Amino acid sequence: MGSMTDKENRTHVLSRAAVILEAVASAGPEGIRLLDLAEDTGISRPTVYRILGSLREIGYAQQLENKRYTLGVRLGLLGLAAPPPLHHASELQKIVQDLADNLGDTVYLAMQYFDSVYYLARAHGSFPIRMQTVDVGDVQPMSATYSGIAILSQLRQSQQERMIDNLSRTERPEWSEIGTEQHQQLIRRAIDQFKNDGFLYGDDYVLPGLSGAAILVPHSAENQLIALSVSAIHSRLPESRKEIVIKAMHATSRRIQELLRTAGKGEW
Repeated sequence: MGSMTDKENRTHVLSRAAVILEAVASAGPEGIRLLDLAEDTGISRPTVYRILGSLREIGYAQQLENKRYTLGVRLGLLGLAAPPPLHHASELQKIVQDLADNLGDTVYLAMQYFDSVYYLARAHGSFPIRMQTVDVGDVQPMSATYSGIAILSQLRQSQQERMIDNLSRTERPEWSEIGTEQHQQLIRRAIDQFKNDGFLYGDDYVLPGLSGAAILVPHSAENQLIALSVSAIHSRLPESRKEIVIKAMHATSRRIQELLRTAGKGEW
């Protein structure tokens, strides 16, 4: 096999740099170790180290005093010039509101944002009692929401375990009395349920006293997993209501899928 051309080599290096930057971004402000970067990306440690050196030189990455790597300030400034992630907010909001009106409960639409989820839409139903809600534009850890767990279930096993291991740093204060270990068991159970059933439906997975349901919106774009979820108090989502709720959510997800398909790739 012949050696790569200069153009092919540049493309290869650029693609690996992008993978490394996404892994660094996924780790958040606490940063990530070189060893973990190599493991998560599947790129050899010397290569990761060499590419990180170049990224640091141009300000796209930086190394903290504890030797962990985070994104650089210059990359943040570059991101400010990028287009917004959503161009069809009003149409999506209407679709989500229709589901909330149908079910009577709070409905969310969220997309993968590195190791977190970014909330695209929220709609309240007519039922007056609501648990803690998330606002549009909020970024939440994947383990902290039903939408997030649906997306988390699709990631590599190593990514899942890393996030579950870090749960004590990302979980809500309400878990302090119950314990992180029990919370970790619940998250693993939720992931297994989603893998087996293709949806999530249950109590207390993300917050004591909160019930929820979540499905993924079928979408072909890579690294743009989108989840639709419903959350409410326990009495609103009993086992007897599961089939109705999930069926309504699937109908809504097809409407969202059609909107995204009509809009075209990258034109939300």
